[in-house]
Amino acid sequence: MQFSQPWAFWLLILLPVGIFLGAANERFVRRVQRAFSLPSSTTQQWRRTARMITGGLALLALIMALSGPQFWAMLKDDPRHHLKLAVGIDVSKSMLAEDVLLDGPSADPSAVVNRLNSASLFALRLFEELGGEQAGLFFFARNGIEVVAPTRDQGFLRYMVQHTRLAKLTESGSDLKMAMVTGAELLGDHSQTAGAVILISDGEDTENNLDELISQAEQMNSDGLPVYTVGVGQPEEVYIPIRRPGGTGIEGFYTDAAGRHLRTRLQPANLQIIASSSGGRYFALSDTEPRQLARSLLSLIPQSAELTIGGSRSRGLKDLTPLLVAIGLVFYVAHCLL
Repeated sequence: MQFSQPWAFWLLILLPVGIFLGAANERFVRRVQRAFSLPSSTTQQWRRTARMITGGLALLALIMALSGPQFWAMLKDDPRHHLKLAVGIDVSKSMLAEDVLLDGPSADPSAVVNRLNSASLFALRLFEELGGEQAGLFFFARNGIEVVAPTRDQGFLRYMVQHTRLAKLTESGSDLKMAMVTGAELLGDHSQTAGAVILISDGEDTENNLDELISQAEQMNSDGLPVYTVGVGQPEEVYIPIRRPGGTGIEGFYTDAAGRHLRTRLQPANLQIIASSSGGRYFALSDTEPRQLARSLLSLIPQSAELTIGGSRSRGLKDLTPLLVAIGLVFYVAHCLL
């Protein structure tokens, strides 16, 4: 047992003073009763004695509460404090397609409504809902770019999402296998923690076949790194518009080397197979409001963290102050009712 505010024990001086004053009051009452020949029943004496005892116990309990008593106990760890997340945002050219609805203010109020801004808004909501996890941020297209190492500084994560001009980072092609590798490298050694990778993408992959994606996802599973995927966009094909900085309209559409207009669509199959093969889960951003989806995702990930940590327990201090305050209030109420 230890006390965070031991100075409060000086208030125990009030206890004998209170007992002395209560006893003096009791003697005064008895003298008055004898002087005026007033009857003194056993019940009245019992109530006065009980009032003194309950008042003294209430004062004692509240003084003990002020001292901040704590004792060492074995406490179950919160899995979220042992969890590292690597959040990846797809910045390939296909993410510039404007086939989404943006629910709520975007990171940049002047930004157009496209997959990229929808993905950054979801990442922003995800970081706002963190509850003790460490999280890192990376961008990926054909290559992965580590932006923020795992940290509990939610403000810095949100700042990077809000103030990075993702449209200037976009490049042709997308490599989901490299995205998984980048996420794993960002998490680094997670022997003392549980890890998970979150990919926000339209699911297009120009560099790998399905077997290669499955192989990498299974490797992530064997390493204890489930991949949770979030699909952005619609399954119908659309063109990818070209917008110039400061422009107010579309100047054209992206074309391939042969001059044909590029078309893109959400490809959930790639994201679903990655999630299922790695032990994660697939979500469609269009199905749920971003903040609610972020909460649902974060509520699922600790389940895998608990399996890794094994529900470990650690020695920690448990505070007795609330209990003593409640006991003191009970005695005070009893004192008032007697």
